[in-house]
Amino acid sequence: MSEVVRTLAVVHGRSASVPNLSDKLKRGTLRYSEAIELADVLGYDIIWQKRGMAH
Repeated sequence: MSEVVRTLAVVHGRSASVPNLSDKLKRGTLRYSEAIELADVLGYDIIWQKRGMAH
């Protein structure tokens, strides 16, 4: 978690702390823009796909 927070700071200029990010995840209050940035530093893409549609 510490490494993710450090990478968010370097790549996206986020100054969040580990407890802050952890609390947002626990409470379900992470903003969509934060989720996009989090996915980015973890090496993931968020893809919107209509239900029932296969790749």
